[in-house]
This record gives sequence, structure tokens and C-alpha cells, in this order.
Amino acid sequence: MKRFRVYIALAVLLHGGSGFASDDAGTESPFAFGAGARDLALSGASIAVADFATAPFWNPSRLARAEQYTIAGFHAQLYDSDAAYQYFGAVIPTLDFGTLGVGVFRLGVDGIERRDAGNLLIGDFSDSRLGFYLAYGKTFSGYDVGAALTTEHHSLDDYSATTSPGLTLSIGRRFESTRDWLHHVSATIKATNVIRPAMDLADETTTYPFAFEAGVAVGIVPGTFWDHELTLSAAVSKVDLVDARLKVGIEYSLAEMLHIRSGIRQHKLSFGVGLSYKAIRFDYALVDRDLGALHMFTLTSAFGKSVGERREERRAQQESEFNTLMSERLGSQNRETVDELVERGRAALDAGLLEDAVDVLDRARFMAVASRIDTTEIMPLISDARERLAESRRMIRYGQYLDSAQVELASQDYLSARYFANRALIEVPNSTDAQAILAEADKAISRTAAREETIETRLWTIDSLLSYGQVDQATSILRLLDEYAGSNEAVRRAQRRVTFEQYRQTAGEAYAREDYQHALRALDSAMVLFPGHQWCLDLRSRIRQDMRRVASRPVPEEPAATVAGPLSPELQREVESAYRSGQQAFQRGDLEAAISQWETVERLSPGYQSVRDYLVNAYKYVGVERYGKNQLGEAVQIWRKAAALAPDNKEIAGYIERTENEIRKLEELSYDQ
Repeated sequence: MKRFRVYIALAVLLHGGSGFASDDAGTESPFAFGAGARDLALSGASIAVADFATAPFWNPSRLARAEQYTIAGFHAQLYDSDAAYQYFGAVIPTLDFGTLGVGVFRLGVDGIERRDAGNLLIGDFSDSRLGFYLAYGKTFSGYDVGAALTTEHHSLDDYSATTSPGLTLSIGRRFESTRDWLHHVSATIKATNVIRPAMDLADETTTYPFAFEAGVAVGIVPGTFWDHELTLSAAVSKVDLVDARLKVGIEYSLAEMLHIRSGIRQHKLSFGVGLSYKAIRFDYALVDRDLGALHMFTLTSAFGKSVGERREERRAQQESEFNTLMSERLGSQNRETVDELVERGRAALDAGLLEDAVDVLDRARFMAVASRIDTTEIMPLISDARERLAESRRMIRYGQYLDSAQVELASQDYLSARYFANRALIEVPNSTDAQAILAEADKAISRTAAREETIETRLWTIDSLLSYGQVDQATSILRLLDEYAGSNEAVRRAQRRVTFEQYRQTAGEAYAREDYQHALRALDSAMVLFPGHQWCLDLRSRIRQDMRRVASRPVPEEPAATVAGPLSPELQREVESAYRSGQQAFQRGDLEAAISQWETVERLSPGYQSVRDYLVNAYKYVGVERYGKNQLGEAVQIWRKAAALAPDNKEIAGYIERTENEIRKLEELSYDQ
């Protein structure tokens, strides 16, 4: 009786699950019924969104979207018999090379009674059928592509046979939606037995027929008040010489924990429920077949980090390694620049070019501090250069003052001679030459017969100095004259004129550096002394014109904050390609190409991954290179690009401020010359 129930169960599964085709078309595999309680509860209509563990059978291209290592076990008892219908699936996703899937079917029973012609029990035997599926899936240009190699093995008692390999191909695509109510639309087409497997039996060969199937699934969000989704799926299959079959399924998922399903195919209903908790899911299906309902169970477990997490970890590791590379190269380049500046400063110091030495060594010290490089070697050189420069300048000033004192003494301008001799003594207190000039000037002044003549001479000298713009020297002489004859009316008029020239000089200097408010205040003070002075009126007019022109300049508006929309797949690929190309260009030393690629990424997708950090470091790198070559203007322009991306970066701000100060000093020296 047991043997009869077993054969009936197997025959029903074959007939109800797949049927027989003609001799020419061949006979479908008994495993064409499918596997997985979820997929069977949906009547097999869910090929576009099939479970990953059962994807080797239903849709190999579905493996392309697997995120975690997954295993699943499926079991169904065939009616009242001891025949078991089982499946085991495993999914192994990789980061870059797609996903491998393995599926193993078993249909059979053990302990079938063996009797002789007289119905005498003489032992038992087994009837077992195995199906093996080795599948692979990967995404290419937005399309999920998959393939599966299949073979089956049938053993009955002492007899066995194995099919030749078969091949299944499938391709699918998932379209994400930005609408609130529509989550996604997925579509798949599958060709089964593109290479048709065949099994040699005792007296005939059975060949499995070619089959084609197309499926679509739509994910709908009924409302945003819950975390739930409704998935509608449908599939049409066509087997050689067999009418097309339609399958329809519906699944409602609540909070990714509770799943309720139903489906229909060949006028037979199926129902199911699934419970998920963390990485474990249990599914149950009740499938109506010709001899009644079948109860089916699947236990699925996903484990390990997802592909997305692993890619993010790898990306973070790569970013960290690349950032380290950039830092090392920038640090190395900074050290080379500092070493070069130190050598230049040392050479200038040895050649007696003290101003150049101080300037170059000070730049080397600035770069070293900003780059956290040891300044032990630099500081003694700077100190030595500065001391020697200060001494050189002091002696130059001393010589100039002494020469001026001698000239003034020779021209009998005793007050000026006395002034310059005192200045020379400030520089060299023990100078006998300056002391001698001072003593001789004092004697000459004391011998001067007419006090008024001395005053007139001083006033003439002051007028002469003012006419040549030497306000400071005129002020110094006036100070001496004030001590000598401060109550004299002519001296007081001279004081007024000198004060006026001081204000006028201040106004001119403030205007030159575009400090208009300071310039106007100085003009107001000057015009209190000499109202209506034409030079002051003209400068005030020019200042007001410049202030109106500056005020009329359009102020660039800050771009309004916008939420960047999702990039198209083509644009996303362009961004990723430019990002990687920039990294490759930097690694081979082509910094200009790297910056160009990263600027493209920043323009298309602002803030993409670490592109801003890369650009900031690259700009800093190039700016330091220009700075080391004394191309100060270009260095500032490049660092300003970095500052625009990283406005809080104090190091870059320090570079800009330092270099702009150097540029201003050079301009002032050029103007003086």
C-alpha cells in the first residue's frame, strides 16, 4: 500500500506541477513545480521579485541584487505519503564579481517495500530524484543578467540516470520611483532549457522542453501612515507545444515583519504567510493541487554584512588610504619646498644678501610651522640673518646721518647739522665724528649774531623740505626751532603749515590703499587749517566718486540652498568615472588632470564622497608648489579655490594672508623705487 501511495504522489506532482508535453517537445522536470513557500504562495508569479535563495530556479538574474549571504531550506510532504519534496538554496554575493547561487532539489521516498511474485516481503528500496542548480547573477548597465546550469539525477533501487547539463538565462531590470505611492516596478524575462537537458532511460531518451517566461512586479505604498507595502506580480510562461499559462500573485508586507500572500495559477489558489525577525524568516504556504492541498514550509536566514555595507567599508578604507597618500605627498612636497628655501636663504646669507636671506628664511619658517616640520635648523639661520641685517642697516643709517650732518655743517646750517649729528649718535653712541660735529655746530650757533637770521634760515629750510614732500624732516627741524623760538609768529605759521602737510600726506596714503573713511577724516582736519584748499577739494571729490562706484557694484548673491535631485544613472556613472579617474591621475603624478576630473565631480554632484577633501588638498599642493617657485599671485588664486570649498581651514587662510602680505610689500618696494 505504501508503494502505491508513493507512486501516486510522485505522478500527481509531475502532472499537476508541469504536465507532459508531446514526444517531440519532451517532458518537463518534476522540479518545474518550483521551490520556496513564499514563491509558491504567490503561485510562482513573483519571478521578478523572487527570493534570493530560490532565485537559482525561479530567476538567476535576481541574484544580482542579493546583499547578504543567504541560506534557505524548503520542505513539503506530499499528501498522505512518505514522499518528501525538498530544496536547499545558498547565495554568496561578492563586491565586484556578481553573486553565486546554488540550489539543490530532492524528491523521493525511502523504505519502499520490495515483494516477490508471491507477494512475499523481501526487503525495501528507495526512489530518489535530485536537481542541481548552479547560478550566477550580475548587474550590467542597469540590467540584471543571470544564468544557471542545471542537471538532475534519478535513482530507483539499483538503477540510476543523470541528465546532460541544461542552461537557463534571464534578464531583468528594476525601476525605482520617486512617487510617494509607487515604490518600484520590476520586470524579468527568462528562457529555460536554452540548452535542453536529456536523460537516457533503459529503452528511451527523455529530453526536457524549452520554456519561456516573462514576469512583472509592482511595489505600491498604500499610505504613508504605516511602514507597509503591497506587491502585485504576474507572470506568463510558455512551454513547447503547451498552452501559455498565466500566474498572478499579491503580497502585503507590514513593517517587514508580517507578510500575507495569495496567488492563482491554472485555476488553483494558493495562500501563505511569512514572519520575519531580524535576519530570520519563516514562510508557510498552502497550495491547492489536483489531489488536495499541500502544506509547505521554508526557513530562510541571511547573515553577514550586506554588500552595501562591505562596499562602504571598502570605500572608506580606500578613501583613508588615498587621503594618507595625499597627505604624505603634500607633506613630502612641503618638506622639499622648505629645504629648497633654506638652501636659498643660506646661499643668500653667505653672499651677504641679507635682506634676501631674511625674506627667504622667514618664508621657510612659515612653511615649516604650517606643515608641522621641525624648525630647529631654520631658527638659528633666521636669527643670524636678522642680527646681521639689523647691524648693516644701523651702520647704513649712521653713515647717512653723519654724511648729512657734515654737509649741513659745511653749508652753515648748524641746526640741521646738530639734528643729524644727534641722530648719528643714537645709532653709534660713542661716535667721535658725530660728537665733534655736534660740538662744532653748538659753537657756531652760539656765535650767531642775529637770532632772527637763524629763525629765517630754519623757516626757509622747512619750506624747502615741505616743497619736496619731506614732511618728517621738516617736522624734526620745526621741533628744534620751536624749542629755540616757539613764541615767534612766523614759527607758529610754520607749525600750522607742517601740521597741514602731515594731514595731507595721511589723506593721500589712505586714499592709495582705498581706506576712504580714514582719508576723509584726514582731509577734514587739513581743511580746518586751510579751508578751501584746492588740492583737498579735488581729492575729496575723487574719494566720493570712488565710494559711489564701489557702492554701485553688484553684490554677488549667495546661491539659494537647493536640494539636489537624484542623478540619472548615466550621470551617476559619469560622476563615478570622473572620481576614479581623478584618483588614478593623482597616483601617477598628473595633478592637473586629477583636479580637472574632481572639479567635474564637484560641479555635477557637489559633496560627492571625499571629492572636496581631495580638491582642497590638491589646491593646497599646487599652491605650495607655486609659492616655492615665488609665483605668489598664482599661489593665492589657487588657495582661494581651496578656501571656497573649506572656509574654516585655518591653514589655507594663513597661506593666503601671508602671501598677500608679501605681495603688498613687493608692490610698495617697487613703488618706492
